[in-house]
Amino acid sequence: MPFEFQARQKSHYPFKKRLRYYLSRLAGTRLQKSQKLLFVTMNGRRFKRLVLRDSHLAAEIERNLEHFGSSEHFPPMITRYEHEIWVEYVAGSAIREVDADIVAKVADLYAAIYARRPRRVAVAETPFPDRLQRDLRFLNQMGVLTDDAYRDLEAFAARSMPPEVWIGFDYTDPVLKNFVIARESGRACAVDVESLLDGQLIGTGVAKACVRWLEPFREVFFDHLIRPEVPDFHTYFPYVELCFLATWTKMGFLEQKWKYVDSGHFDRFRGAPGSSDP
Repeated sequence: MPFEFQARQKSHYPFKKRLRYYLSRLAGTRLQKSQKLLFVTMNGRRFKRLVLRDSHLAAEIERNLEHFGSSEHFPPMITRYEHEIWVEYVAGSAIREVDADIVAKVADLYAAIYARRPRRVAVAETPFPDRLQRDLRFLNQMGVLTDDAYRDLEAFAARSMPPEVWIGFDYTDPVLKNFVIARESGRACAVDVESLLDGQLIGTGVAKACVRWLEPFREVFFDHLIRPEVPDFHTYFPYVELCFLATWTKMGFLEQKWKYVDSGHFDRFRGAPGSSDP
């Protein structure tokens, strides 16, 4: 009996959005990703096909995913071919509303990530203090931060910087659309595989989640996250938050995503009236 093969492919992005990005890359100064995301159906099974511009980036994604092997928290790898990554499509439900159960599932995901090969190192031996200083300086140069805010934040950075930090894996883009509750396992699965990175300041992903959706459940999340195998970054989390916010705001400026360029995010680190201490 001859082998039958059927396949079809569809871009994740609509045509108008792809055209707008293309024209912007030709004529604009805005930073934006050049990767393509496609959904492929072969013989009735669905896959995600991530096409990057650089085979090194694809190899790094492959290596990071393979550290988690058969973990139910990430889509199973199919293959890497040059600058492409193929993973299984994870069937499940999108997260529409956040509640304590969802927070617990996401905390389980982050516990699995943070428990994988964390390294405790002297902060002076990491690039993070210099990056923070560089990012704050850029925001001041661009007028996002006033001179007074810049000085206050530099002073807070010096006060809050711990002598040692935990470095390791993190999931750096924890917006709700990048998670599904997998149909088979019931676990939170992180489907944006290029956001699983090694060598990160542990807690960076949580800091972004707090800005985007997690803040009302912050204590619930940490109560569920803290366990013996997870490195304790909670004691210096305000420093992690400031590092994240400085980089995130800078990238929002360079990508011209103006809704993310908000100096008000930094007020609580300055002790502004009506704000809470970090």
